[in-house]
Amino acid sequence: MKGYIVRLFSFVALVAMAAAMLPANAGGVTLTYTTPANGEIDTAAADGYATTTFGWTQSGDYSNGDTITVVISPAPSSTANVQACTPAPATAFGGAGSFGSFTPTGATWTWSADATTDTDTVCLRLPVTDAGVVTTTNISVAILTSGANVDYGALLYYIGGGNDVLVTATVPSTLSFAIVSSTALGVPKNDCALGSLTTGAVSPCNYSLKISTNASGGFTSTIDADKQLSTPEYATITDIAEDGTVTLGVESYGIAVTGATVGGRNSGTGLFDQPLVENGDFADDDTPVPTSPTAFISYTDGFWSSTTQSTTLVTHKAAISPVTPAGFYSQTVTYTVTGSF
Repeated sequence: MKGYIVRLFSFVALVAMAAAMLPANAGGVTLTYTTPANGEIDTAAADGYATTTFGWTQSGDYSNGDTITVVISPAPSSTANVQACTPAPATAFGGAGSFGSFTPTGATWTWSADATTDTDTVCLRLPVTDAGVVTTTNISVAILTSGANVDYGALLYYIGGGNDVLVTATVPSTLSFAIVSSTALGVPKNDCALGSLTTGAVSPCNYSLKISTNASGGFTSTIDADKQLSTPEYATITDIAEDGTVTLGVESYGIAVTGATVGGRNSGTGLFDQPLVENGDFADDDTPVPTSPTAFISYTDGFWSSTTQSTTLVTHKAAISPVTPAGFYSQTVTYTVTGSF
């Protein structure tokens, strides 16, 4: 029994001693950024350092001889030490003191007088460049105070975009053009037969121009023919006059253009609901087919041709008089489409 009592008193004494050695107050504190405000460091001074300032509210007054140990992990540079800001601070939390030696992984501040302010900041300069280039990393800045009031906490600084993810994508440039049947847009049509011409009718043939592009500046198209509608020997069917009309019984030849009424990208809504532009004389009734490249149709944004309404209908028309020379008449019409990317 006596031995039990001795052991009990020894245990109580050890507990009392351990309690006496514990700090009066210990707890985590929230560190907040001051410089830079969001913790992101993307540039450095000419000497390769960046200024950081962070603060917290102490859980209890720090006293003469207490310390703040700042630990940087991982070290932003293996060849340069952390530095005090310039001019070096003379007080922290209202109490005089100073930093001791600096290393790549931190420093320690020691008070030479009691602290008097509950909330304050610590300013340090971090070496954040490697061969003149800001490194890309995230570092933890942790604090631990010693003394009767032990505070601890940490925050992150994000150096050179260490907290960023660059998302990239590529959209290939597209430009397509097809001459297709006006009634079956999936069927190519590179011929237009006016048939056997008579004085009793105006003979037509047609096809559609199907153009699509994602060019931000849209597209332009020109039209030109290798020659007038003529025979290999000598005869030519007369082009209609500007702003004219192919008329029954009058020798004349030309085209009528019905531009796409939809397909152009609306910059306000993103919908492809805008009409294209018919350039020059092609915007009215029948027009002669030019024999040199001439502005034809255009649009100034993306264009998507997928329906009859979003294609341009070209109708060739010919009429003859009783004295139009016999023969086989032909003409090759060329369209050139250019995207403005």
